[in-house]
Amino acid sequence: MLDDALAGESAVSGAPFVLHVVWHPQCGAAPAIAEELRRHFASDRYNDIAGGAGVTVLFRDVDAPDSDAPPAIDWTDGEIVAVVALLDRATTDGRWVRYLQNIAAQADEQGLATRMFPVALEAEALAGGLDVQALRWYDWPDDDETDRRVARLIRDLTDQFSRMLRHWLSSRPDHADDELKRYREDIQVFLSHSKHDDHGEAVAKAIRGWFNEHSALDSFLDVDDMMAGVRFDAAIEDAIRHGVLVAIYTDSYSSREWCRREAILAKRHGVPMLVVDCLRDKDDRAFPYLWNVPVVRMGVDQPERAGQVASALLDEVFKDYLWQQRTAQHRLAPHTVFTSRPPELATAAVFADVPSDGESVIVHPDPPLGLEERGLFADTLSNVRVCTLSEWLVGEQR
Repeated sequence: MLDDALAGESAVSGAPFVLHVVWHPQCGAAPAIAEELRRHFASDRYNDIAGGAGVTVLFRDVDAPDSDAPPAIDWTDGEIVAVVALLDRATTDGRWVRYLQNIAAQADEQGLATRMFPVALEAEALAGGLDVQALRWYDWPDDDETDRRVARLIRDLTDQFSRMLRHWLSSRPDHADDELKRYREDIQVFLSHSKHDDHGEAVAKAIRGWFNEHSALDSFLDVDDMMAGVRFDAAIEDAIRHGVLVAIYTDSYSSREWCRREAILAKRHGVPMLVVDCLRDKDDRAFPYLWNVPVVRMGVDQPERAGQVASALLDEVFKDYLWQQRTAQHRLAPHTVFTSRPPELATAAVFADVPSDGESVIVHPDPPLGLEERGLFADTLSNVRVCTLSEWLVGEQR
């Protein structure tokens, strides 16, 4: 089938992020996998973060009119264009090999904001002669059910898509020689945890071990990664500011000064953040700046949950980069703060430059805050206005 969205390709010209999913019409497993990719990447989780124009997903699985191959990729469809090619033995016939080789060559010519990601569903698919490294679905553990393999594929692609966005945001002409090196740099995860109970460090090491074995995520664990001769506070702030934070919320977490500092630093620098709920009994004083972010449950006896931690964290990273891409042209607006999370009072206290005789604005993704939260801002900070990006853009155009 030719996806309905493909018929309206001209309508997506200039979209922030366009994902093409390509497969041979005789590949029986591909349609269901492609639909899972669309369900995830075209969902509101990304559309809301980018003002309704998050990730456009297009399917290409039949020949174009008067051609023996699917329609060519239009690399001007979006600011960033990714192609996921689902490959099996059917894609080793000559016309499809030429079609895929052409896509790979064009992606390289365009630069690192355009990539093709082959996914080999069968070992025979690699016989086609592509010189682009493939994700080897067929080689993933035999005991992985299809839904678990799809979850891994989504996680791996989210990592790669985040690299594309990071490259787009940071690319400068005078750093062209370093582009691939910067693209290959792994996302660094700061594992914030308390050593004052019997499982905070154990969970941190379990997550770190899973990351090392199953993902390209890098991790910072102070007990192992603190360099000699470097100020402790400076090293921690640098690791958080240039990475993302996972707060491992155990019973003693809120009582530890450095855990609280790390969480506040993550909020201060606006980096993606995830809480891993590992409470066993109770927290006598829940730390207020730990919340307003996604939470994943994981017990010390559930190391397999580290995969869910990685998926949720990469989802936050990708959303944050999409938000930065969407708001890049507006970042110099005076007295305006753009936050990829629903704002809280701490957002205004830490970020907002509030003029005594004017108004500051906190801009966040859809949906709007509830009346009760807006009322709290109005009662506490009367000269700070909170609005969604859609609302702010309407005001700017008046």
